[in-house]
Amino acid sequence: MPTIDSTNSTNETFVWKQKVLNELSKQQITDEIYNEIEDLSISLEDGLNHSYDSPNYLTQTITNDWKISSENEVLDELASNKNLLEVLMNGADTLVIAPLKNEINWSELFNDIEFKYITTIIQITNLTLLESLQEWYSNQPNVFISIQFSALEDPKDVLSIISGAKIPIKLKIDGFALQQCGANSQQELAYVTNQLHEVILLLENRKDISFQLNIGVGSNFMIEIAKFRALKGLVQTILQQYDIPTNSYEVIGEIGWTNKSLKDPNTNQLRQTTEALSAIIGGIDYLQIHPYDKRSFQGDSTFTQRMALNISSILKEESYLKLVKDAYRGSFYIENLTDKIGDAAWNTFKELEHFNHINSSKKIEYLVSMVKKTVKIRTVNFTKKETKIIGMNVYQNSNPAKNDWIKEQTFLGMETFRYEKLESK
Repeated sequence: MPTIDSTNSTNETFVWKQKVLNELSKQQITDEIYNEIEDLSISLEDGLNHSYDSPNYLTQTITNDWKISSENEVLDELASNKNLLEVLMNGADTLVIAPLKNEINWSELFNDIEFKYITTIIQITNLTLLESLQEWYSNQPNVFISIQFSALEDPKDVLSIISGAKIPIKLKIDGFALQQCGANSQQELAYVTNQLHEVILLLENRKDISFQLNIGVGSNFMIEIAKFRALKGLVQTILQQYDIPTNSYEVIGEIGWTNKSLKDPNTNQLRQTTEALSAIIGGIDYLQIHPYDKRSFQGDSTFTQRMALNISSILKEESYLKLVKDAYRGSFYIENLTDKIGDAAWNTFKELEHFNHINSSKKIEYLVSMVKKTVKIRTVNFTKKETKIIGMNVYQNSNPAKNDWIKEQTFLGMETFRYEKLESK
């Protein structure tokens, strides 16, 4: 095997670095950039060296395959059944069922659904729904209950639900909801890890529970890749502390509406595609691309549902991203960025741990204050056009579509953050 001349390698790095520095100085750009929204400093040195290799848990799966997920809100069983069959025909292999009422005719809703070929996750928000679902259930394969931990009035109810359920349960921790309120990457990860830790403590040494981590996908390509990689490190650290199997969690990457436009709809598919790429490269287990107009007055259409599903199908079957696991492993820049986001999230996690009660008002107040500071930065940067979004604050559509955002439910008392809403003020 030939030997490598480290002296020549060092000299080549120095020459390359000087060329980059010269180019940056000509453009009056410094070699260190501070991302105010993410509260991260990114320097030229991040791309030149890294102290250690990625831990093995980032590449523990055989492939990089993911499931194509579609969320379906249920108010009318017949209409929802028609929609479920349609999204399955259009490429979805995972159905997420979100009931909007307390009584559901499950047989009518799931008529002609072949459970053995897909994954079905049913979100349960109260005991009435749980009871009726268990009456309908007769060991259908690949059917799971999703219990959102933060939505329970009394978090201790999780134990009674688990002990009385005959359907496999996934405990959902919803970072996506916080991200949609404007949280940055470290705030979202800190919240998710804190909630995960709290629910593990409530489980009283039960180790047979699965966790579902719903994480929002933002628009900064590299930071989002690093965020999903950092999430795995944080989760693994917590699970190992309690001797819980490291394969007991799944990550659902959700693409929402923060930077989506109703006035200039043709820009949305480009944004959804790049966001999907970052989530896939980051190693998600499920990809859920919400139709860009789902939270609008007109609502989503068959077309926007199909386009959202097509993105995932094309990236999987035509771009072959399902075969390339942890594609950025070994990139000094991404490895350093993963460390920075992970370290910052862990520090915030430790701050949240100072509050004793799981959902204490002081903990929520502390978390909300952090997110609101980030939202203020986002707002100022957008208003000053330091953050440029085509179709909103630059290159607006001369013939904007007539549609608008609905008023959405709050999360931890915070409203959802939509850049387009700022433009309309």
